[in-house]
Amino acid sequence: MKKNYFYKFIFPCISLFIGLTSCTDFLTESMEDSRLTPEIAWSSPKSAEGVLLAVYGNLPSEYTAKDDWATDDMVTNLLNDATVTMGTGGWTSIQNPLTNYSDMYKNFVQLNDFLAHVDKVKWTLQTDTKGDTLNAMYVKRLKGEAYGLRAFCGAQLLKNIGGVDATGNLSGYPIITTVVNTIEAGRIPRNTYAECVKQIFDDCDSAYTNLPLIYSDAGLNATQKRVLGVQFANRINGKTVKLIKSSVALTAASPAFAASGITWQEAAQYSADLMILNSGLTKMVAKDAQFYLQVDKTYLESYTECFWYTTNNKLSSTRESNNFPPSLLGKGQINPSQNLVNCFPDKNGYPISSSALYNATTPYLNRDPRLTMYIYYDGAKTTGTVTTIRTAKGNTIDAKDSVVTSTRTSYYMRKLMNEGTLASLSTSKLTSVAHTYVYARYTTALLNFAEAANEVGGPDFAIGGFTARQVIDAIRRRAGIVSIAYTATLTSKDDFRNLIHNERRIELCFEGYRFWDLRRWVNGVNDVVGLSKLNEPVAGISINSTATEFTTIPQLEIRSYQPYMIYAPIPYNETLKYNIIQNQGW
Repeated sequence: MKKNYFYKFIFPCISLFIGLTSCTDFLTESMEDSRLTPEIAWSSPKSAEGVLLAVYGNLPSEYTAKDDWATDDMVTNLLNDATVTMGTGGWTSIQNPLTNYSDMYKNFVQLNDFLAHVDKVKWTLQTDTKGDTLNAMYVKRLKGEAYGLRAFCGAQLLKNIGGVDATGNLSGYPIITTVVNTIEAGRIPRNTYAECVKQIFDDCDSAYTNLPLIYSDAGLNATQKRVLGVQFANRINGKTVKLIKSSVALTAASPAFAASGITWQEAAQYSADLMILNSGLTKMVAKDAQFYLQVDKTYLESYTECFWYTTNNKLSSTRESNNFPPSLLGKGQINPSQNLVNCFPDKNGYPISSSALYNATTPYLNRDPRLTMYIYYDGAKTTGTVTTIRTAKGNTIDAKDSVVTSTRTSYYMRKLMNEGTLASLSTSKLTSVAHTYVYARYTTALLNFAEAANEVGGPDFAIGGFTARQVIDAIRRRAGIVSIAYTATLTSKDDFRNLIHNERRIELCFEGYRFWDLRRWVNGVNDVVGLSKLNEPVAGISINSTATEFTTIPQLEIRSYQPYMIYAPIPYNETLKYNIIQNQGW
């Protein structure tokens, strides 16, 4: 981690900056001979902000679900992918396809350098009193962004490598909050997990005092719009840092990380704080369940579900090309499991195991509407083009194992897909459309609250004016499950915990949560039940040609994780370069 490493990122980020902001008072920098020294970097607001924008450019911006390819929720038809090896017993500190260690530390270096210089940069050309005010507004917001991004990156890194180390201590990552050189960085050991949580919380608090809740033009004058207006809607904001705090606290309070000292009460309160800021349960609407289809910034400005997102203005169909069934010109890379399909209740909210409506010979009828929204099953119809997906044997190339791009489970992912890409299907091509990638959404906070509040006092224990039961019922109503008859029968903490875990699995499917949830729910290496869920084999289903027989394939792909794999490894090469103690077992 070299101090000047980030400078090579600045050039491409300047063009990104121009596309992200419409402000006109940033200086134009002449970069003669393509050289950009530190002195030049911090003398120009455009190049200075390029350092911050480089961090945005180094964050994920597309859904891949790779975190969950190695869980009981799905398999992939890319049989040589490293995640297949990982999930079936080949996960090592050398072969770790999920590591984000290097990227997060690159971001730390850039953010720390930005924070060291942000107060010294002149952000506006105006030289009068109004210019001083405007400059102070820029400094305040940009500083807030840097703290918020550092919290976000810290949270990602803590999730990825936090665990019990070889000495038996619950450890996090090496905290770096100042500009350091390579030698200094190599001397920094891992901080404790609790210290990392505190650092993330401190960064969240610093960010919150400097950022608007959301970026909106409403109620702002012309000057304020230049700094805080809706054109910055794809930047981190106040609601997002509240969600970061909520999610970090939830993980820290969970069984696998309980030694952190964070309590369920604290986790619930952090979520409740955000819920109060975001109108509680009063503005939840049906389209929240398909948040990924909302790409219009004007609409998103008043949309309470998506806090922080990026809209890809470069039209594409890559997401659909990778994951649509073959009949829709896709590669079918993500194959939802029968395990996941079984989690969707009937349309009245009862589990299919106790449903009077469920019939095993017509398994997709009378089900939770989210099943049709999120998964292509045999007989599912697309919108608009009204194409029928047939995964039964011998019907189409969408049938299980028909071609190399066919599903292995008899299911395809539908969630996150935009069927507007099917407009030109008749000409054997997909239409390019805009896509949204959401970093922070309200449903995560709601589920965080429900889980934590239930652990504190059960389904009807109120924290911040809300209960777990109220939240889960609201999420289900939004999805189209009107009846609360089933949830009303669940009165114990244990029963409601199972329901919350199931709702979390449904609502957040394909978004990269399941892999980490399964791990944080395990109560140590002797938790047989928790470990068995981690190793739940992936099931698929075989459907005969007339779709009258549905035969479960119970062990389509095994999951093989050792008890120490509750915690993910630090990359092996990092343990060689730096003074970092590895997690136990790796």
